[in-house]
Amino acid sequence: MALFNRRKNQAKNERSSVINSAKTLLANIRFMDVDNPVRTLAITSAVPNEGKTFIAANLASAIATSGKSVLIVECDMRRRSLSRALNVHAQYGIYSVMSGERTVQEAAVATGTPNMYFLDAEPRIPNPSDLLNSNRFTKLVDLARNTYDYVVFDTPPVCTFVDAAVLGTKVDAVFMVVREGFTRKADVANAADQLRKSGCNLAGMIMNYCERTSSEYYYQYYYYTRDDKKASSNTNAPQMPAPKGRPKRAARSTQVPSAPPARRRTPEPEDTGTYERLAEQLADGSSSSATASTPVPTTPYVPQSSYDEF
Repeated sequence: MALFNRRKNQAKNERSSVINSAKTLLANIRFMDVDNPVRTLAITSAVPNEGKTFIAANLASAIATSGKSVLIVECDMRRRSLSRALNVHAQYGIYSVMSGERTVQEAAVATGTPNMYFLDAEPRIPNPSDLLNSNRFTKLVDLARNTYDYVVFDTPPVCTFVDAAVLGTKVDAVFMVVREGFTRKADVANAADQLRKSGCNLAGMIMNYCERTSSEYYYQYYYYTRDDKKASSNTNAPQMPAPKGRPKRAARSTQVPSAPPARRRTPEPEDTGTYERLAEQLADGSSSSATASTPVPTTPYVPQSSYDEF
């Protein structure tokens, strides 16, 4: 998710970036397969503390705000965190639905976001992997699919427990969250290989904790409307920062060399003869040794200076 370094309105910008990233993720999921849309999906990670619960909650919120109903299910039964993240507490959970005590609609509770519902898991459920692999849990998934437009399951990390691999065979797609600069490549490769071998549809990876300082400029660009341009003459009006472009190269000053000193004109030979004398020289053939004297120009020579390309 995009982070910002600016202190002013930092929380607002961060929240806007998270919402925009979640909507982009939802759009990518919707266009993955138009003929067979992904409606039930599991969110997992390779190792703990990569932010899978954070991604699952924001993805469910993006689905709800788009006008579709969504049920987010707590399937990390050993470390339940969705209830605290959503600030919602439920009286019934997965086991009550599987045992037939309550229906999905009765066990699920509404969240603060319209169209978004939460199904918790009871504490201290023994053998969660066996529960997820049971036929009753498969029926729960089918009931949830028929009741809501989307169903999002928050599952444990793949390298820690086998729950995600078991649940992944019962949903349309599995997405693995990868925390940038935190997870080792070997752990990601091992987790992906384990999911594929179990028969899951590993649809893709979701990068988390990504720092993108360049996004701040684009957010401010779209908020900068024509009315802001009219008010730009006012010194108190907010000014959009200029984009960081490539710095211009300073012009290189070329020193023109000084002109060489003017050459002295060679004095012309005195005319000691007459036209008759010249005629005699031509008649004797001695004119071949005579050279015409060309005066040297008095304008000094200035070499052309080279100019650098800007």
